[in-house]
Amino acid sequence: MKFPVNDIITLLDERLEFNLAESTNMDLILNEIWDDDFSKELMNLKLEYGTSQGNKKLRKKIGDKLQVDQNQIVITNGAAFGTLLAMLCLCEHQDEVITVQPNFPPTMDLIESLGFKRVLIKLLFEEEYRIDISELFSKITNKTRLIILVSPLNPSGTIHSSAEILEISDRLHHHYPSCKLIIDETYREATYGANDVLPTYAGLRDNIITISSLSKCHGTPGLRIGWLQSSDPEFIEHVGVAKVNTVISNSVLDEFVALKVLDKELEIFKSRRIHSIKGLTSTKNWVAKNNELISWVEPKAGALCCIKLKEERFTQDAVEEFYNQSKKMGIQIANGEWFGESKRYFRLGFGYMETEKLNTTLNKLSQILKKTNRQNEEIQRK
Repeated sequence: MKFPVNDIITLLDERLEFNLAESTNMDLILNEIWDDDFSKELMNLKLEYGTSQGNKKLRKKIGDKLQVDQNQIVITNGAAFGTLLAMLCLCEHQDEVITVQPNFPPTMDLIESLGFKRVLIKLLFEEEYRIDISELFSKITNKTRLIILVSPLNPSGTIHSSAEILEISDRLHHHYPSCKLIIDETYREATYGANDVLPTYAGLRDNIITISSLSKCHGTPGLRIGWLQSSDPEFIEHVGVAKVNTVISNSVLDEFVALKVLDKELEIFKSRRIHSIKGLTSTKNWVAKNNELISWVEPKAGALCCIKLKEERFTQDAVEEFYNQSKKMGIQIANGEWFGESKRYFRLGFGYMETEKLNTTLNKLSQILKKTNRQNEEIQRK
């Protein structure tokens, strides 16, 4: 099979009652953005082909958000497709693409599936998933065409600092000018409460390409609307051509709805950021109550975090039993193996469910942790 099988597909195909595996904010309901103008415009919408770069009004709206010209924007079928288009346009067979692990599976798996050489930088839970820039540059060669970083990172919600990103960009400019740097900013605007939104890297450097989408922060993954931004007009033209040769264009219906989402994003963000801070607080309290059994890396943005089952409390068999018991209780968990970690780690999404249901689910998970640990201790004593 061209693409490796990854059980993350169960997020789409197997939906358990208590979903801690999902990484988005609460799903947006059309009623939240529906009004008379929406209804009238929708009735008169032509279901024609879209354009290669995407709806002009939508690109203008996104360009204004990022403070870049709309001509630097290509609308894509989600952020993942933006990454795919960038690789297709920048890399030849056996060129090298560097990215980090753990990571969103398609970001890692697309590289070799498209015929390029994948080089992974392992980020460690114990180091709060910080990147070692010296290690990164030790892996760059004259065949390296692209570095893909995700900030905030999926699955942990941790970030690479602005100083780190700009240092990488500057060193590439001086020593590897044929290598571009992608920053996936999908979770950038998913902050908590009244916290400041992380600044975008769009337009800061000619060798930086930014990618994002409406999926996570806005709670609209079903729209399949993302975007790619670059200040290089020749590259943007190539991306448009690659898009036409793969999917022709985006759905004009999706682009229309996306415009309406952006028109009301301040309201959408307000409710979801209040919800996220409640979810984060519940998760922080839950970790504190179970700190003899688990540890975590506190996220900086995004409605998700990484949890670790402590080695001294859970053997590998006990880890497997934890997942088995969780599934029996109807709790869906994002296995660390999905992201290139071991099963000892899992992604916990705290922004998807209603707060009351999240708290109920976390209480159930506490029971499973304690039960599994007791069973493990009994086995060890025998």
